Amino acid sequence: MMNPPSATSTQSQSAITRAASRRTELVRGLSLLDSVLLLVGGIIGSAIFLTAKDIAAPLPHPLYFILVWIIGGVVSLFACFAFAELGAMFPDSGGQYVYMREAYGDLVAFLYGWMIFTVSNGGTIAALGVGCAEYLGAIVPAISKQQVVWSGAGLLLTRAQVVAVCTIALITAINVFGLRRGAIMQNIATWLKFAAMAAFVIL
Repeated sequence: MMNPPSATSTQSQSAITRAASRRTELVRGLSLLDSVLLLVGGIIGSAIFLTAKDIAAPLPHPLYFILVWIIGGVVSLFACFAFAELGAMFPDSGGQYVYMREAYGDLVAFLYGWMIFTVSNGGTIAALGVGCAEYLGAIVPAISKQQVVWSGAGLLLTRAQVVAVCTIALITAINVFGLRRGAIMQNIATWLKFAAMAAFVIL
């Protein structure tokens, strides 16, 4: 015996409601301070400690170096305003993926997401891992890039590279184990950036 159309419609709506209630959502566990430090830590990237000498070297006067940082700060501020506006217009999870999807469609957003996953973020994390290991090797010579672990078939593995991989694995594990652990680590890293920049200015 077939159910009347109204009963079938009601059952379908109930099934959809149950499925929606079981849907996994992102945890909203970041405080205002966590969010501000996450944003600041992303804008003031660790690469500033790696690229400053390359920017300063060709400039004829220190004031030009300061001017470069001021211009970069203004451009970053404009980008913050743009992202704040986009975030208010499209308050969905996904960040740039959502904005690319709304502006250019699903295909462009899909390709952008894979580019970020495979090239952009992966390359940035690898570069920061190597930079971290290189600076640590200057303090602890035993793990410097001059210390070769394995060599063969045209490849070279140094202790610094091993430290870089272990650092990336550790940070990944901390973030996988929970949002709060990742937030605490990010907060500590951002405050350390502030302390390092203050030390540069004062000393």
